[in-house]
Amino acid sequence: MSIFEPLQTLEKNEELFRQQLNGLSKEQKKAFYEAQSKKLKDPDTYAALNWLFLGGVHHFYLRKYALFAIELTLLTVSIIGFFLGHASSIYIIILLAVYELPQLFFSQKIARQYNYNLSCHIFNEVRKS
Repeated sequence: MSIFEPLQTLEKNEELFRQQLNGLSKEQKKAFYEAQSKKLKDPDTYAALNWLFLGGVHHFYLRKYALFAIELTLLTVSIIGFFLGHASSIYIIILLAVYELPQLFFSQKIARQYNYNLSCHIFNEVRKS
């Protein structure tokens, strides 16, 4: 799923998923909801992290550790380079900002997509067991 796909596509997928979830037994539903409640991420928290903190902290929140490390490293190196007078560090900061803008504006949708994918994964595990 892409962040640029229409929101209606995500909503349709979520509705189809809810219908599938209704087909589980009581025990399976209980197991699903217990596992899901421990791992779901709050879209508002993700949005706040995206708005307030630099360096990809929002990626860390969604367990995208490699992306977090890359962004934090690039930001740190570019800030150090800026204070040392390297002109290329400004370009890195600008590129990071351009990369982050779509994620900033679609932060609620990104968190919902994460939760949907997580729920599908948990659903498949519960259904197999």
